[in-house]
Amino acid sequence: MLIVPALPSTDALYPLLAIALAMVIALAWALWRRRRQIARRRAAGYRLMDSLKAYTAWIDWHRGEPLLHQDPENLTIPAALAAAVCIKDEHFPELHRLMVQLLETHRELMKYLWEENILRMTHSSHQRAHYADPRYHALRDTQDAALDSLFLRCRQLIGEGEMKWTRTRSDFSFSSDLGLPSQPNTPT
Repeated sequence: MLIVPALPSTDALYPLLAIALAMVIALAWALWRRRRQIARRRAAGYRLMDSLKAYTAWIDWHRGEPLLHQDPENLTIPAALAAAVCIKDEHFPELHRLMVQLLETHRELMKYLWEENILRMTHSSHQRAHYADPRYHALRDTQDAALDSLFLRCRQLIGEGEMKWTRTRSDFSFSSDLGLPSQPNTPT
């Protein structure tokens, strides 16, 4: 005689299947939400880096241009830098210290440019070009170090710390095409 084990009734399986299905749905939803958060933060990181690139282009433009079109009493930070600060505040609070360093270097550079403009307007002496002024280069080197630190930390925060990025310092070929995203070209 063959003994067949008794199968549980199907009424007892329905609650177990419902619980298992609910757990799978909850896990899938949690994974989807996490991926969406990661994608949103990565996109914010690229917007932050694009804003910083636009800011470096703005600085390069002001290197040889007088600041006569701006009122010193109402001088604010450039729109690209303001956008970078807003993105940092919303998505990357851990970049606060680095952003403060950049804002301090911006203040020092603007102070230098205003002093140079005042000297230029008074014609007190023959002015040397910015590219020949060691003080200007020291300020720009400090600013570039702050920018490079921001780029590096931002890439780490969006999960691209292992990638090699080059040419983050503003130069003509890099800053002339601001329509390009900061995202590296990687095979997918």
